[in-house]
Amino acid sequence: MKKIIKTIILFFVFFIGAGTYAVNAQNPPAHAKAHGVKKKYRYYPEANVYFDPVVKRYTYFSGGKWTTTINLPTSIRLVGSYNDFDFEGDNPWKDNSMHKEKYKVAKPVNHGDVKHVEKALDIKSNNGNGNGNGKKNKK
Repeated sequence: MKKIIKTIILFFVFFIGAGTYAVNAQNPPAHAKAHGVKKKYRYYPEANVYFDPVVKRYTYFSGGKWTTTINLPTSIRLVGSYNDFDFEGDNPWKDNSMHKEKYKVAKPVNHGDVKHVEKALDIKSNNGNGNGNGKKNKK
């Protein structure tokens, strides 16, 4: 009977030890950084702000340095589009000059230019006579 109990205990010790090893083999130790693991970030080009959705923190440039906070100051507003991207590490703003170039803010459309182009297209399609078939309107 003692032999059976010892066998069962050894089996459970081995089983628990093997399970712990399998879990630790998949993850890096707590003191080591995981290399090759990319995190998702969001970049707002109009405000030049980064957002880490995992820890829900914003990073922005202020006073000559990058600042990370939970809430943005009221002077910064996130308007316009944003870009999601993957980055290996915790400081995506190190590539800020590349991000500024890659995710350039589109120039706002001057509505006067749009109307001017629409008029030019209308004139071409109507041959300047307003009916679109190239014949003059009869009055």
